[in-house]
Amino acid sequence: MRRNVAGLVVVFVGAAVVQLATSGTYLRYVKPGMRWMLLAAGAVLIVLAVVDVLADTRKKDDHAVPADDDGHGHHGLPRAAWLLLIPVFALLVVDPPALGADAAQRQSPVAAKPIAPKGQSWLADSAQSDTPVPLAVRDYAVWAVWEKESMKGRNFQLTGFVTPGKNGTWYVSRIGLTCCVADGTAFMVEARGQAAPPKNQWVTVTGEWAEPTKRADGDVAALTITGVQPVTPPANQYE
Repeated sequence: MRRNVAGLVVVFVGAAVVQLATSGTYLRYVKPGMRWMLLAAGAVLIVLAVVDVLADTRKKDDHAVPADDDGHGHHGLPRAAWLLLIPVFALLVVDPPALGADAAQRQSPVAAKPIAPKGQSWLADSAQSDTPVPLAVRDYAVWAVWEKESMKGRNFQLTGFVTPGKNGTWYVSRIGLTCCVADGTAFMVEARGQAAPPKNQWVTVTGEWAEPTKRADGDVAALTITGVQPVTPPANQYE
């Protein structure tokens, strides 16, 4: 029974991976582009486990297998192996939230200098206008500091979650992923001119570029808010 039960455990693991990918829950752990990899990995686990169990069953049909009567479970699955099912069932039962304000508060709001030179910025082809320009929080957090001259006088629209700061300061934040939540980086824009909504509340804000806040470790992007609208969190909460 050892290989049959072990195969069942692997099937459970594969099924959990497929369920995460098909339900959209995987977006809380990895980037959207990794969905097909998760589906493929889950399917491979299920197929391999089924094939292994069928092959083992055929061997047992061809050869008599002595019964295990010593009471110690030598032909069963080791007890420690059942621990593999704990995270599987946890993923299926528990609905963990995406990284939010608590994760952002543990990081600095200072955005690193972009690799792309100024002449290759999207701002080079963006016309000056009073109409708010929808922009990703991570882009604004970078360019508001490193493209000051191009950003001045422009109005922007950002969507993110509220992260409280010190002394009444608050930020519109998003978590950016390179691969998965393990490398999640917080991008934060200081919101000025409006009272802070509740922590972790998702909002869409509009406002005008403001002079960045200077800190010992660098400058922090800022936006003078003219409007705050609570919104429903997007399906993919990362950038």
